[in-house]
Amino acid sequence: MKTIKTIFATMVAVASMLSFTSCGSDDNDAPKAPAAKSIEGTYKGDMSCSVMGEASDYEDMTFTVTAMSDANVSITLPAFGEAPMALPSITAEGLEVTETDGVYTIKQKEIKGTLSNGKEYTLIIAGSCQNSALTLNYNLQYGKMPMPMICSVTAAPKVK
Repeated sequence: MKTIKTIFATMVAVASMLSFTSCGSDDNDAPKAPAAKSIEGTYKGDMSCSVMGEASDYEDMTFTVTAMSDANVSITLPAFGEAPMALPSITAEGLEVTETDGVYTIKQKEIKGTLSNGKEYTLIIAGSCQNSALTLNYNLQYGKMPMPMICSVTAAPKVK
């Protein structure tokens, strides 16, 4: 009888050890960087703009993304064009950024404002950042222009 009790106690002990054994963790315990901080930086690329179907290309344009918080950025769009239709630089603030599977999405936002030259503008901007490439699409209604400028760019991080 004593042998049966010993065998039974051994089986209970073995079963307990097997049920509490850990096989390792597949979880990545390293904290993720906030979405806005992950895309912060200076990007350079060629921009294409069209007004009423007439396209213009602008080379080596610089776009600056600055984290305002963990989930919001500001993007400074470069000045471009030639007089009398030269456009000054515009900063779009409070753009929401989310991340899913390594793709950072800049949620579409409409921004209205007045520049230092007194001209009003309406900017509708959205974009994404994936594999270090920033893609922006925006419509810009500037001053008294009857039609918006439709602009797009895919820019790479600027090498310092």
